[in-house]
Amino acid sequence: MSFKNLISFDEIAKNSPLFFDIEERPDWPEIFKSDHPIKLEIGFGGGNFLIEMAASETKSNFVGLDFYHKGIRKTVTRLNNLKLTNARIAYGDARERIPRIFGEGELSEIYINFPDPWPKKRHIKRRLIKPDFLKMLSGKLRQEGRIRLATDCEPYAMEMMEYLSAEPTLKNAAPDGTFMPERTDLPKTKYEKNFLRLGQKIYYMDFHKVQALL
Repeated sequence: MSFKNLISFDEIAKNSPLFFDIEERPDWPEIFKSDHPIKLEIGFGGGNFLIEMAASETKSNFVGLDFYHKGIRKTVTRLNNLKLTNARIAYGDARERIPRIFGEGELSEIYINFPDPWPKKRHIKRRLIKPDFLKMLSGKLRQEGRIRLATDCEPYAMEMMEYLSAEPTLKNAAPDGTFMPERTDLPKTKYEKNFLRLGQKIYYMDFHKVQALL
């Protein structure tokens, strides 16, 4: 698809029913015209993963959250062209928007694929995955809901695993309590395909929402 044919971001923001730049929680079942489970992708980039999920899981509703204008334009244009009605795009920083636009226990799954690792030491504080952020995400998950992450950055993977394992409302689904050996039930992102083609290791994490022990 040529970017020349994409709808402008301003036009999407003003006119597209698929796009939301919102500060407060909407009535998601009314927006989707169904009460199907809601699944969230944080940082959907070019939208391939989100679109494949929406196309394959017609009995689920999907929300993609990002602030990358070109990715939003591309994804909304493709959703329109494919006539997919079970996906919506929300704009903004996940740390600020998620607490406002989703209720407690409203999400069935959350996907975070290859978040920016900010590898330079002076930038590490910018990493998305932090204990407070995971606690907030867990609150938005229904019981037995899942949060699924992937990264190719080993130091970041170890850090994420430490934070995930320390959150009392999340339980590791991996048989050995560490990383999942592979992920065959989800579509592969553009980055994931490139990394696998190059023979690079990918760290997959799959955690379930559980009742915290008192």
